[in-house]
Amino acid sequence: MLRVGIIGFGGAGQAHAFYWSCIAGCRVTKIFDPKPRAAARARDAAAGVTFCDDAAAFWPDLDAVVVCTPDRTHAGYIVDALGRGLHVLVEKPLCDSVDGLRAIRRAAAAAPAQVVAVVHQMRFVPLHQRIKALVDAGALGALSYLEGYYVHDLTSRAFQNDRWREADNATPLVYSGCHFVDLLRWLAGEEIVEVFAAAGHRAFPEYPESDLNVVTLRFASGVVGTVVVAFGEPGPQDHTVRVTGRDAAVRGNLLYRRDGRLGAVVHRPLIFQPALLAGAGKSGGQSRYRQLRTNLPPYVMARTVEMLRILARRPNAEYGAANYPVRLYEHSLACVGAINDFVGAIRERRQPMCSIAEAGRTVLACLAGVESYRTNRAVAVAELD
Repeated sequence: MLRVGIIGFGGAGQAHAFYWSCIAGCRVTKIFDPKPRAAARARDAAAGVTFCDDAAAFWPDLDAVVVCTPDRTHAGYIVDALGRGLHVLVEKPLCDSVDGLRAIRRAAAAAPAQVVAVVHQMRFVPLHQRIKALVDAGALGALSYLEGYYVHDLTSRAFQNDRWREADNATPLVYSGCHFVDLLRWLAGEEIVEVFAAAGHRAFPEYPESDLNVVTLRFASGVVGTVVVAFGEPGPQDHTVRVTGRDAAVRGNLLYRRDGRLGAVVHRPLIFQPALLAGAGKSGGQSRYRQLRTNLPPYVMARTVEMLRILARRPNAEYGAANYPVRLYEHSLACVGAINDFVGAIRERRQPMCSIAEAGRTVLACLAGVESYRTNRAVAVAELD
């Protein structure tokens, strides 16, 4: 049994209490958070787990920890955990500074047997994994353009558990834009070499520094990418991805070729998500009834619209069918996928998919974007070494 401790019990920490209950052979045994309000949250969301407001009582008798604290504190907790011989999973981003990245790499070099991974769950979203498979198989041809949107109305949620984003001047690009910077890096299979960015602060002026970051990415081969991070736009979340190649393109969930036909559906809503279901060796999980009740309506809606597309089957017509009707972002499933990869890396003694090196390059690209919109110039992305 892998004994896991959660560091920080705000929104992310509470989510991890559920995620880890879906992982066979693992159990959250301790939670650490010095804030008084966290103790009450732990009583409600993690009954039976030892809560610690003192770090000295937290560290013993653990095999791994999950860092769910404010971004600026990630490096310190990672270094401390590695020094105690523990494996570390950290919420994105890996850290928010070059100094933090250097400290983490030094600590990891001194503890080569320990696994450090980052929860970049966008890589584990089923739709994104299917797009990656198409890219790697050459189905799109040579890539020319990638685009990702992280549009999330935070006007009522940004300070729900804590005001650390305000105190730390957390920038949208580092804090959340890292999701899509990392995803586009992974889909392209190459590195970002230069960034040009702009920032706005009109939709959610109460948010620190800026609420909108628009970033243009230049990859090593000449591929161009765009990431839009918006924290004040009304409406549901938008996590649309667009990947354009010489021979075909994915727009959201539809694969278009140069034959004028309707876009082929890449992925459909899942009625059942097995990784989240209760089962042997798990301390929690969801029932099949709950998943059926939640997932069947969007599945039926999506399939119905798919069939109706035939009525406007010419995509190039004035009112041609062009978009998929639902957002495909199985967030909890993807997070559990990232955790399963971390646990697999520990058990199989291998590198995780989102390693220090991978997550570190994403941090450097995001920091270049912040420097770009602050200086109004293109900024080269620093080398990891």
